[in-house]
Amino acid sequence: MDISTILGSAVVAGIVAGIVTLRISERKISIENVTQQRQEWREKIRKLALNICSAYSSNETHKVKNYYVELQLLLNPDDNNDIEILDTVWKMHKGSEDHHLDIELSEKLALLLKHDWERAKSEAQLSIFRIVGTSRISYQSFKQKHVKNERS
Repeated sequence: MDISTILGSAVVAGIVAGIVTLRISERKISIENVTQQRQEWREKIRKLALNICSAYSSNETHKVKNYYVELQLLLNPDDNNDIEILDTVWKMHKGSEDHHLDIELSEKLALLLKHDWERAKSEAQLSIFRIVGTSRISYQSFKQKHVKNERS
C-alpha cells in the first residue's frame, strides 16, 4: 500500500465524516426549533380554547368572534378537521341552540393537540425507527367510539 492510497482514503473518510456530522447537527437544530415552536403553538391553542369557552359560558359572543379570528390564524384552512373546529366556534359566536358546544370544541381541540403531540414525537425519532406516520382521528370517529363506550 503506497502513501497516496492511504492519504486518499483518509481524505475521503474525513469528507464523509464531515458530511455526516453536518447532517446530524442540522437535524438536531431543526428538531429543537420545530419542537419548541410546536410547544408554543399548543400552548396558544390551549389558552385560546379556555378563553373561548369562558366567553361562551358568559354569553360574551362578541369576544368569541375575536377569538375565532385568532384561532383561524393558528389553524390549517385546508384541513377539514380544522374547519370543523372553526365551524364550532362560529356556532358559539352565533349563539346556537346546542348548549354543549364548549364540550364539543374542547374534544375537537384535544384531538388536534394529541395528533400534533404524536407527530412531534414521531419526527423527533430517528427516521429508521419511524415506521408509520401519525394519523389524526376525526371528531365523528371519536364521537362514535365515545357513544359505543357509553352504551356498554
